Amino acid sequence: MKVTILGSGSAYSDSRRFNSCYFVEASDERFLIDCGSDALRGLQKSGVGLSSVQKIFITHMHADHCGGLPAVLTAMHVSGRREPIEVHIPFTQLNFVRLWLDNFFIFPGRMSFKFSLLPLTAGEIKLSESVKLEFIRTNHLVKYSDLAEAAGIDPVSFSVVVREGSRKFFFSSDLDSLDEAREYIRGSVSLIEATHPSLGEIAALAEGQNSFLYFTHIPMELESGGEWREKLGSKFGIEKLNLVQDGQVLTI
Repeated sequence: MKVTILGSGSAYSDSRRFNSCYFVEASDERFLIDCGSDALRGLQKSGVGLSSVQKIFITHMHADHCGGLPAVLTAMHVSGRREPIEVHIPFTQLNFVRLWLDNFFIFPGRMSFKFSLLPLTAGEIKLSESVKLEFIRTNHLVKYSDLAEAAGIDPVSFSVVVREGSRKFFFSSDLDSLDEAREYIRGSVSLIEATHPSLGEIAALAEGQNSFLYFTHIPMELESGGEWREKLGSKFGIEKLNLVQDGQVLTI
């Protein structure tokens, strides 16, 4: 299994770190986890061909995790893609995404390829005999419950475990607390977001970190010389963090 980091930034992206986007290659399966606002640039910069992506999975409907979807689908059409693609959307926003894409004139009938919008729910998706994905519902969006309820939206977000035989990869996506991720980190190569957990949680995880644990979704404050990074050193004694970089490839 290989994971190419196409976007490791937080909601505020820059030329060094694009928004959340990860290209996973497992057996014969090729798919994106998240498709943030810079996803097309991430694909181009990393040399991942638009025709090689078979499926797209969106962990939740924040722009830095899904905002690049119209641009990626449009680029696939303009480049003459013929292969069909599946796009898996959190089930409560499926109808919205259909309408959203229609308003970008991304109609299934006019594209050069067939695409299917499918509802993403908690549980297992079997891609092949050897490749399985497990989506775990998280509490990242629960803080917006009142506003979401008033808008008629169920605040759904997911982490994901990718299994290829005995190999296991865990992507936390955005969390409310690292407590949601601990049982999945064990025995996995893990990508843990570093924007929303407290510095104390990050420090505790980093203190025992090993070569199988990486931090992603990096805010500017956590970069070398940033305010959070300085505090990790002065208050918690953490001088090194295993931060991924855009373009980096993890071999699992």
